[in-house]
Amino acid sequence: MTISNRKASRRYWLACIAAGACAFGSATWAASPAATSVVHAMGSTSVPAAPKRVVVYDLATLDTMQALGIAVTGVPKAQFPQYMAGYGDAKYTVAGTLFEPDYDALSKIKPDLIVVGGRSAAKYEALSKIAPTVDFTVKGEHMLQDMERNITQMANLYNKQAQGKALVAKIHQAVGELRNVSSQAAPGLLLMAVNERIMPNAPGSRFGFLFDTLGARSAITAKDVPARGTAYTFEDVAKLNPQWIYVIDRNTATGSAAGGGEIIPSQKVFDNAQIKNTAAGQKGQVVFLDPKGWYLMGSTGPTALLGNVAQLKQVYAAAQR
Repeated sequence: MTISNRKASRRYWLACIAAGACAFGSATWAASPAATSVVHAMGSTSVPAAPKRVVVYDLATLDTMQALGIAVTGVPKAQFPQYMAGYGDAKYTVAGTLFEPDYDALSKIKPDLIVVGGRSAAKYEALSKIAPTVDFTVKGEHMLQDMERNITQMANLYNKQAQGKALVAKIHQAVGELRNVSSQAAPGLLLMAVNERIMPNAPGSRFGFLFDTLGARSAITAKDVPARGTAYTFEDVAKLNPQWIYVIDRNTATGSAAGGGEIIPSQKVFDNAQIKNTAAGQKGQVVFLDPKGWYLMGSTGPTALLGNVAQLKQVYAAAQR
C-alpha cells in the first residue's frame, strides 16, 4: 500500500469511528449468549466469554496473558523484554503501536476484545466503537490492587481462576518479603536517566512505587524534585550523598535516543568521580534497574514485577554480607 493510500485509509477509519459505524466484531459479539462483565479502569464492559480474536495495546496485559497461557491475535510494534520476545513473531499481527492503532489491521482481525492501558489508554473511546474494549491501566497509588484486578478479570474471562489466584498470591508474597528488607535499607535516590540527563523521582511520582509499593526509603520528598524543565545534575547528587542510587535507563529500555542520536548506557554515564565519591558509590550501592522492566513495562506486568523484586532482594542481600 502506498503512503497516500495508507493516509486515505486512515482518514476513512477515523471518520468511520467518529460516526460509530466501525464495530467490526459487534455482530458476532452481540449474538453471543455468553458474555462476561469485565471491570477495568474506565468502568465495566460486556465481553464475550473466552474471546478468540484479542488485540492488546498494553505490554503489562501481554505479560499477564503470557503468564496465564492465554492466546492473543494482535500486538503492538514495541521493544519487548527478552521473556516476551515471542510476541515479535510473524504469527502475531502487528496492529499499530502503543500510541496509535492500525485501523486497517483491526478491520482484518475483526477483534472480539481490545485491551488498552497506560500509553494506549487515550485511544479507549475510539477503540470502544470498534469492539468491546477494556482499559487495564495501573495507577501507581494503588498499583497492587490494579494489578490484582487485571489478573483476576483476565483469569475469570478464560476460566483460569485458580491460575489467577496463584499468580496474585505469588506477587503479594514476593512484594511482602521485599518490603521487609527494603524498609530496613538506608534511604536512596531514584533517577531516570536519558543519556546524560538525569531526573529524580520521589514517592508519589511516576516511578515512585519503588518507595510507595516496594517499601524502599527515599532520600528526597516531592518538594525536593526540581520544577519541570530544570536540570538536575551530578553535582546535586553529590551534595545529597545518598546511601543508595537506583537508576532507570530510559534510552536502553526503548532502544532509541531522542532525535535518533547515540544511546549512552547508564553504566557509562554514571562512571564518574561525583558518583564514585558518594556513599552509594563507595559502597557499591549504585543499582542499575532492569530498563525494560521498569521503564517499558512500568513493573505492572506480573513477570516484570517479580523480576524487579528479585533483583532488589538480591542487591539488598549482597549489601548485608
